[in-house]
Formats: sequence, C-alpha cells, structure tokens
Amino acid sequence: MTVLRDISFLWSMLHIIVLFLLLFEPRYSWKSTLIAAFAGWTVLLVINVPIMVWMGHSFIMRVAFFSCTIPSAVLFFLLSKYRDGRFFFLFCLTDTVSFWLMQITNFFDRLTGNTYIIMFVTRIILFLLMDLVFWKSLRKPYLDLQRKLDKDWWLFAAIGGLYYLLIMVTSVPVSSPMPDTIGLVRIILVLLLMPLTYLTVLRSLWRQMRESQSQKELELMAARDELRWENLRILQNSSAALAQARHDILGNLGILQALSHQGEYEKLDEYLARITQQTSEILPLKITGHSIANAILTQGAERIKEAGAKLHYQVELPDTLTIPDEDLAAFLMNLVNNAIDAIKEIPRERSRWVEITIHIRDRYLFIEGRNPYERSPDPDNENGRFLSHKGAGHGYGLKIMENVAHRYQSELQFETKDSIFLVRTALLMPQSEQE
Repeated sequence: MTVLRDISFLWSMLHIIVLFLLLFEPRYSWKSTLIAAFAGWTVLLVINVPIMVWMGHSFIMRVAFFSCTIPSAVLFFLLSKYRDGRFFFLFCLTDTVSFWLMQITNFFDRLTGNTYIIMFVTRIILFLLMDLVFWKSLRKPYLDLQRKLDKDWWLFAAIGGLYYLLIMVTSVPVSSPMPDTIGLVRIILVLLLMPLTYLTVLRSLWRQMRESQSQKELELMAARDELRWENLRILQNSSAALAQARHDILGNLGILQALSHQGEYEKLDEYLARITQQTSEILPLKITGHSIANAILTQGAERIKEAGAKLHYQVELPDTLTIPDEDLAAFLMNLVNNAIDAIKEIPRERSRWVEITIHIRDRYLFIEGRNPYERSPDPDNENGRFLSHKGAGHGYGLKIMENVAHRYQSELQFETKDSIFLVRTALLMPQSEQE
C-alpha cells in the first residue's frame, strides 16, 4: 500500500504549485511562466522521485526543504513580478498551508490503522477543495492586496518563514513512530496556530490596504476638486477669448477682403499669420475625452502658457482606462510639473515648449514627455535618476513616476540629448473584468 502513500505525496507536491500559481503574479507572460515553471518542476521530480524510492519516504521529507523548497523558491523568484517581501510571504503561505494539510491527513491515517488509504483519499479531496476555495473566494482579494500594498510585507514574510520552519520541524513522517503525549500536544498546538496566524496576518494586511486606499481616494478627491476649479477658470478664460474672436471675425474678414482686392498679398499673409497666432493662443477646452487626463493637461496648458511656452500634444485616449485614476493622475501631474520647472529656467528669448504624447497600443498605455532645459540635470549615482536643482525636499517627481511604471510592469526611461529632456514609459494596462 506504500504506492498510495507515494502517489498522495506527489499529488500534494503538485498542488503546492497549483496553489502558488493561483496567487502568483508573473514578471513575464503566463505562457512563458508556465513553461518555465513546469520545466523546472519536472527536473525537481526527476531528481526527488528516485531519491524517495531509493532512500524512503521519511528521508525525502527530511531533505525536501533543500531538494524542493529552495530550488523552487529560486525558480519562482526569477519569474515573479514582485521580488520583495510579497514573494517570500506568498511562498511561505502556500508551502505552509500545503504541509499543514499533509500533516493533518497523516494524522487521520494514523488514527484509522495507518493503511495509507485514508491519507490517499483525504489528500485527493482536501487539496482539490483547497484549490477551489482559494480560486473562488481568496484569489481576487489577495491579488488586489499584492497590487495595492507594497510595504510591511517583509515583517509578515519573516513570520510566515518562521512558522514554515516550525511546521517542518514538528512534522512527523508517515513511517516514523508517533510522539509521546507532550510531543503530540505540541504538534496539535502548532497545527491550530497556523490558520490563526495567517488569518491575523492577512486581516492586518487587508486593513492596511483599505486605509492606504482610503487615503489615496481622499487625495484624489481633493486633487479632482482643485482640477475642477482650475478648469472652470480655464473654461471662462477660453470662452471669453472665443467670444472676443467671434466678435472680431467679421472685422478680420473685411480687412482680409480689402487687402486681397488691393493686391496687398504680403500684408495679407502677415495679417493671416497674426490672426492664426492669436487663435492658437486660445487655451483648448478639451484635449481628450478622459476626464482626469483632460483636466490635468488643460490646466498644464495654461501654466505652460503663463511660463511663456507652447504645449504641443498628441493625445489619443478613450473615456475610460483600466489604470486607476489616482495612478494616472500621479504620473501626468508629475510629468507636467517637471516640464514646467525645467522650461521656467530657460531665458524667455529662447524657445520654450513642452511636447506630450499619449496613446494606446495593444494593452500598453504609451506616455512620453519632451522639453528643453537650461541647466543639465545632475545624475543621482545611487538610483540612476536625476537630482533636483531646488534642493532638499524636492526631486520626488521622477521617483513617483517610476513607482507607477513599476506597478504596471514597465520601466521609466529618460535621456538628455542636445539640451532636450525626454521621459517615456509604456504601462501594461490591467485587463477589465469583462476580458
């Protein structure tokens, strides 16, 4: 009957991978990730199964940490989107839950005659139920937790790691004799402590995420209110300029007609150029249909005009995006602010301009900003970005933009050439619920 024991062990190992992948966010495409994952685990099985057959089940349980756990941790670390405490906490969580089920089914089998039949049946059922529960109820909130909370994970990863070692040390292999009463009580207490520990940790993380999200929502609401008032003022200014333009249009047409009849074509061209320049200085009321992007860009256009510069833009956006408004607003506001700070340092007799390009290609939101600068930015050798000329307390704009880029599996690229500063990224937009 040892074949049932060995099959149940392999079944358990397989479902550790399944559970991990349910909660895992890859750095690469799922196709590449699954190919690499199952190739790696095939190699581990080829190594560990002969060891189990040759040395016995109890031996493989003692060395599993070194022959399975550490190699798989290295493999998935290389494939993971999050290479920080989030990865190590998830790794400890999935391994601990799986070994917890293995230990419980082991005790069930011991209590019913140690035939391995109960172990086999209960592991088949319980591991499938575990996958179903995580898929139906826990997967989506846990993925949200990983995406929206990026701090305090190391502390909880350490707790998970210590508990993982604790359950490994106290586990009793199926071929080993049962411990005495004190040892048995100790194991039961460890098994009872596991779900309580992880439920407490996850509840604490969820509460932190909700508090952080609430704070971001309040900040976004405040920013929206400010943008609404600014855009109302811009609307009034633009409306007044348009009303004046409509008032002047008949007079301008009469002058153009007179110049044409008189054959004053050079003066006609000059007058047309002057009218065109005046018209182009009227601030746009709508740059894009996306309300947040439009509010930031129209406000930026006015501030750029006040700085004696011209905004050139090519913006093609739908009315809604799967990227949350707070992330898009943080990126665009810092993009505009950094450009304005740079052009203000340029003497007014020189050309001042800002160029912004935003469009969607496949699932990527491409954002690029270009502007001239007077003083070459000082590179920060520690992080590869640039230091602010404003001194302490400034220079966080690029860091914020970089954090947003990383959140959507992208990098923030920037370069300085011919006194032009360029920054760009391509954010991988999350799939909508309907996709």
